[in-house]
Amino acid sequence: MKKLGVLLALLVLFGTLATGTVGAVYIPSSGDFGVYIFGSSSNVTISDGRLVLDATGSEYVRAWLNVTEFQAIEFDYQAYANNVLSGVSFMSGSSGVGLTFIEYDTGSIEVRKISGANYPQYDGSSDTIGGSIDAGTSFRNKYVHFRIEFQQRGTEWDLLVYKDGFLLYNLTNVQQHIDPLSIEKVVFGVPAVGIGNNLGWQGKVEFNNIQIYEVEYHIQLSLKDALSNQPLTGVTVKENGNVIGTLDDGGSLDLTKGTHTLTFEKSGYWSVTKTIDVQGDMTVSVEMYPDSAAFKFENFPSDISIPENTIYTLTFTLSPISTDAAYNTYLSLSGLSNVLEVQKDGQAVSPESGKYYLGDISGPTQISIKFKAGAVGQHGFTLSFESHDAIMSKTYTTTKSVTYTVEPLPFSVQMPSEWQVGQNELRISESSGQSYLITAVLKDSQGNEVWSDSHAFSPYEAYSFSVNVPSEGQYTLELQWNGQVATYDVTVNPAITLTTKQLTVEKGGEGTIVLHFKNPSSDVQYYTIKVSGGFLPSEINQSISVGPLTEKDVSIAFAVPEDLTYDAYELQVQVLQGNATVFQDKVAVSIGDSGGFTLFGGSSGNTWLWLGVGGLGLLALVGLARRR
Repeated sequence: MKKLGVLLALLVLFGTLATGTVGAVYIPSSGDFGVYIFGSSSNVTISDGRLVLDATGSEYVRAWLNVTEFQAIEFDYQAYANNVLSGVSFMSGSSGVGLTFIEYDTGSIEVRKISGANYPQYDGSSDTIGGSIDAGTSFRNKYVHFRIEFQQRGTEWDLLVYKDGFLLYNLTNVQQHIDPLSIEKVVFGVPAVGIGNNLGWQGKVEFNNIQIYEVEYHIQLSLKDALSNQPLTGVTVKENGNVIGTLDDGGSLDLTKGTHTLTFEKSGYWSVTKTIDVQGDMTVSVEMYPDSAAFKFENFPSDISIPENTIYTLTFTLSPISTDAAYNTYLSLSGLSNVLEVQKDGQAVSPESGKYYLGDISGPTQISIKFKAGAVGQHGFTLSFESHDAIMSKTYTTTKSVTYTVEPLPFSVQMPSEWQVGQNELRISESSGQSYLITAVLKDSQGNEVWSDSHAFSPYEAYSFSVNVPSEGQYTLELQWNGQVATYDVTVNPAITLTTKQLTVEKGGEGTIVLHFKNPSSDVQYYTIKVSGGFLPSEINQSISVGPLTEKDVSIAFAVPEDLTYDAYELQVQVLQGNATVFQDKVAVSIGDSGGFTLFGGSSGNTWLWLGVGGLGLLALVGLARRR
């Protein structure tokens, strides 16, 4: 584990911290320094990194350093008198269970579990953990360097005691005695109390060069290009202006518990500052934007999954990396054909030559893009934001690729091969093994509902809706379920068309109107054709039928009277299915003159013209004969 040598904490009530090497706990030069002291302050000598506790003539002296989590503590220790009982405790709360390092005047040490006490002492309630260990040499009148370290082993923690670099003691699974993650303070103490029949033990000890190392956690970093999602290499990481690492994507740092503000820097990219709260091993994702881009994407969905034929709204926040680069902004969409609407902060934006003008972006702006999902499978499109500086001298381009997955609906839909006016069968089969309500709604081209129905589906149930289409035209069919809507475009082509829109007839002659009928259904369709108006003395009424899945032409003949006043009339054509009118239109009829001799057909007014042309032709033939 990497040592950062970070000072944990001192509750400084008076005085200030002295300066010195990073990693040491520095003790102020004088006064009650927030290290809590039992006994008179005259029993404590304080200097930089040096704490002397003198219990001679006093009841006892102890002091503690308030800490957070830590991994190890190191110090140089020296005792100046015999019969010394001293040590370092690790405590949770002001009185609780602690692990205590104890030195006897015999030159041995013990690790003890002390109940109801927060300073090193020996009493009848103490439990010796691991027994007494021979220190090998006397501690008297010389410095001995100790390192007391917690090491994590899987889910367990061990306590290791080193003396002058050699492992002196190893207590495994310290959770049975004290949880190292709950320790709140480190206690230094020299009691001068009666122990058993040995009264009046006194001592003076010095703890010098005290250093405390915090527990560090493994922070794995995902370093990606925010626009291309490609991994980055050679990213410099700083904290408080100091470089703490240069990492590639997937690299890691060891950081202490608590809040850290990290800055990530790379040539060609905008720097990113990120504050993280370290409470254990964790993964941190960092997206860096090229310095050619003007915006960053916030609250952008990482995984877009859309049910088939549904409408999806992609919503995210567009924030300027630098407001100096966010003027006169345009949005372009490439590879997305079914765009229904683009909004900026809730207001619709109309396209201009295929682009959407967003104006100047001075702060976080919500962008919404509504589109209809395509076929099942993977799809993608590109967002491109083009912006400029204030004087339009530099152009910035922020381009992001978007991928999304279109998932099959939880039900299958079987529609008519060709929709028709009237009843149409829509069959839906539940295929996911769930129960839910499906509401089918048919809307006209203006968005008005013209038909709807619903059915509560059981798992794997099939059900047929009978959809009534009032007339031909363009419709939208919506299938609504579980808060989602699948939409389908419905085109209803005319089942009846008037083939004869205009015709010319002669007085006293006969005319014919032709209608074309198409029946895309599997049932016989019955109709009544009515022709009225104009010069007709009475309404023409004719009944017909059209076989399933067939088409046919129907002719309606009518007589033209001799005594007509006008040379053009209008006839009304109407088709009924039952009592409902399903088709109506008009036929323009032009009237010709039937009097006199007619050559090649036509009116009498044209007869003399044809005779004149024929006479000239005859004279020409006679002339040619004479030339021979």
